[in-house]
Amino acid sequence: MMAQLRNVTILMIVFVAAVSTEAKDYTVGGTTGWTSFPPGGASFYSKWASNFTFKVNDTLVFNFESGSHAVAEVTKANHDKCEVKNNIKVLNTGPAKITLDHTGEFYFTCTFSGHCSSGQKLSIKVSGTSFPVPAPAPAPTPKPKRTPAEAPSASAPASGSVPSSPSNEGSPSSPTQPGAIAPPPQGSATPLSATFSLLLVTIAINFLSQF
Repeated sequence: MMAQLRNVTILMIVFVAAVSTEAKDYTVGGTTGWTSFPPGGASFYSKWASNFTFKVNDTLVFNFESGSHAVAEVTKANHDKCEVKNNIKVLNTGPAKITLDHTGEFYFTCTFSGHCSSGQKLSIKVSGTSFPVPAPAPAPTPKPKRTPAEAPSASAPASGSVPSSPSNEGSPSSPTQPGAIAPPPQGSATPLSATFSLLLVTIAINFLSQF
């Protein structure tokens, strides 16, 4: 029984850690950007990439001036030989964004003459999967406060008439105070990691209830 409980606990921890991984954007070369003759020479972009673990759904952002550089996705052979023909994909407008859509190796270089041999090329390895970042729920809009000039004025009853008591039909059970914030709409988006965590906890409880 204790061994089974320990296994379930480990599974919960691993699953929650996995679903909490969200996709990220990586600016290639950091503040240096995507350029020829980078500081450090041909090893500059390799050293930059070694600082990160890239996942499926992450995005590479290549910052460069349009017309001065380009980014081409190439094969390993073309990357190693600085061959810029028969490319897989070419983007000529900066900043260029490329989503890593599968695991494995990715190779990039600049198509401008001499730029690849000067060190403007990149190779990375993608492993695992990141989850897209859920869109945040819209913030509630506060109601504007009513100024004294806009407040309705009570009219005096006509002479000899008896003022009628206000009817409660159709009135809300609790009036809205001026300046109150409206409650968030029903069905607002829930973060993906929280949904999966709740699902896993439910599965664990159902499993343990069998003992």
